[in-house]
Amino acid sequence: MIPYATAEKIKKNKDYNKIIERDRGALLLNQFRLRDAGVPVIILVSGTQTSGYTRVMNLLNEWMDTRFIQTHVHRPDSDEEADRPYFWKYWRQFPASGSTGLFLGGWYTQPFLDRLHGKCDLSCFRKRITGIKEMEQLLAVDGALIVKIWLHLDYDQKRQNKEEDTNNRPESTWQVTMDDWQGGYSYDKKMKLVTELTETTHQPHAPWYKIDATDARTCDISVMHLLTGVFSEYLKRGGPDTSAVNGRPLPEVTSKPLDRIDLGLEYKRKLYKKKMSYFWESIYVKAWQAHHRKKSVVVVLEGSDAAGKGGSIRRLIHCLDARLYQVIQIAAPTQEEKAHHYLWRFWMQIPRAGFLTIYDRSWYGRVLVERVEGFAEEEEWKRAYAEINHFEKQLTESGITVLKFWLQISKDEQMKRFKQREKTDYKQYKLTDEDWRNRKKWDEYADAVNDMLAYTDTDYAPWHLISAEDKKNARISLLEAVDTALAVHETDADNGTDPEEVMQG
Repeated sequence: MIPYATAEKIKKNKDYNKIIERDRGALLLNQFRLRDAGVPVIILVSGTQTSGYTRVMNLLNEWMDTRFIQTHVHRPDSDEEADRPYFWKYWRQFPASGSTGLFLGGWYTQPFLDRLHGKCDLSCFRKRITGIKEMEQLLAVDGALIVKIWLHLDYDQKRQNKEEDTNNRPESTWQVTMDDWQGGYSYDKKMKLVTELTETTHQPHAPWYKIDATDARTCDISVMHLLTGVFSEYLKRGGPDTSAVNGRPLPEVTSKPLDRIDLGLEYKRKLYKKKMSYFWESIYVKAWQAHHRKKSVVVVLEGSDAAGKGGSIRRLIHCLDARLYQVIQIAAPTQEEKAHHYLWRFWMQIPRAGFLTIYDRSWYGRVLVERVEGFAEEEEWKRAYAEINHFEKQLTESGITVLKFWLQISKDEQMKRFKQREKTDYKQYKLTDEDWRNRKKWDEYADAVNDMLAYTDTDYAPWHLISAEDKKNARISLLEAVDTALAVHETDADNGTDPEEVMQG
């Protein structure tokens, strides 16, 4: 059972005010200490109807420094949010380093309501719980302080408060939390589901705290003292309690996926032109059909320097309508991006349903350049494999097709292309000191790539290993994979769709 966080009964209003005046400073000081330490703080508040959750949210904004707080209330998904994976809107709201995010209901509300109303069976519900736990763990091991508060009322007190309307203002009743007061379900049924959800997701790094909300003043003081104590414990410990996080070592990679790539593959020019002509029409039509069915595709291109990622992208977008895609070139993170979890910037770029996003390099930089160049600690890049798999699983479970390509060339071919770039005016900008530096670490990068391919090649987001020694072979191989993936979205009803009609509609 999740223990109650309690405080002594406050008998008089003047006693309440004295305690607030006396103890608010400790809470505020800890907020500043966490800010100075660059800790993102996530506070989620939920509770029984009429338990006073809106009052508590308002008080937290009064007690703490609002310059460093953003408050978020659960609302039904907008069209933009409904077109993306479930956690997308919450990733947008998660606080940066040193800031605090207050969430009313948050990511727990919709799974609870869907299960309560029968829209989500037990298997679906448990899958959502697993997704929540994985997300919270991912944030916590990166340093986030997560506090989840349940304001509890027993049935009789809830009914009394509803009649008196003492804890929540009528104009705030649209702010639904996990206690769905509109559904007409019994208190016992709802609380049984609440108990299952909170106890299943109660972890040392993301704990739930139950607070007795029978007396509003006692409840308020309990919340203040709870947060002050939790903040102090975090600062004393120097981070979240990750004792329950699975720290099993990675299995040894016994094979080298790069060795399976046949660099001798070539495409004859005549056949290449014929194939390109076919894909120009086929991918164009299928992309519009996928758009019509609101199916999204994420294309990830990684590869050796000078392997031809840019040229392959140009051939792909030649087959697409510019209104259906965006190309994102990944460079070093900005200061804003550094203030968040490393996956945050990629969550921001997830396409709406029906569109394609093409990444020229991607989140795999965490286990490649950041590993080899020492930009990420060993612990960070080692846990990134599981984090990336979780991220891609979230995408595919929401209906997004993830296509990942690794373009490989030999070391000799790379030198040949480097020399060609030096001699070609408009290609000289492509060749940087970083390219030469990376070349000196060819073997180290090869080890990192082999590990990446071994640990992140999944059934739902497999790697496509492409021989890029011959540029024509690389381009056709990529286009074939995209064409095949888009074909999965076809239906009999789609076969007669005129792309131009879709465009004009």
